[in-house]
Amino acid sequence: MDSVLVDKLGEYEDMPLWQEAADVLFGAGLTLNPSELHGAIAGLMAAGLAVNQEAERDTALALLERCLGVDLHGEVADFTRRVMAATRSAVLDTDFAFTPMMPDDDEPFEHRLMSMARWASGFLTGFTQAVATQEDSGNATIQPTTAEAIKDFAAIAQLDIDEQESDEAARELEELSEYCRMAALNIIQDAFAHQD
Repeated sequence: MDSVLVDKLGEYEDMPLWQEAADVLFGAGLTLNPSELHGAIAGLMAAGLAVNQEAERDTALALLERCLGVDLHGEVADFTRRVMAATRSAVLDTDFAFTPMMPDDDEPFEHRLMSMARWASGFLTGFTQAVATQEDSGNATIQPTTAEAIKDFAAIAQLDIDEQESDEAARELEELSEYCRMAALNIIQDAFAHQD
């Protein structure tokens, strides 16, 4: 493998499962939905925040604490850094491994629906926080395609989580998840390209 590509990819980190994230967060007394945490991390990256180096991940942690209203320290901070690294690895993966962190398909439908809404909400929160930080330094520019996706994410964040499970509802949830995956992936990859 080309050494330049290895440098760009860095160490590859596998994405933890939603349940593992839930165990860490809930075990620390946080009520934060893991999907919302992952969405916020993706949102920070989509706004151009780099998480390649330790100092950059520390900056990202501070922004996450501010935008999510949580205290990330100890095991939770270490786990969050791992999720950052895994998200970055998934975005750079040539097989398009990036996907929103969601509960397993065997979890109750309303739980998965709520997590999809929380992921979109987290993305918006992280994106907005990072853009506000960049505006302070005069570096914020939002592309038209990004603005369109942000509007869609805002609608997804308002999903009716009381919707009853049906084949059609399950299919729609799958389509929403795929839309979020591709829209976020495109925005983050574009942001990464501007970092180079």
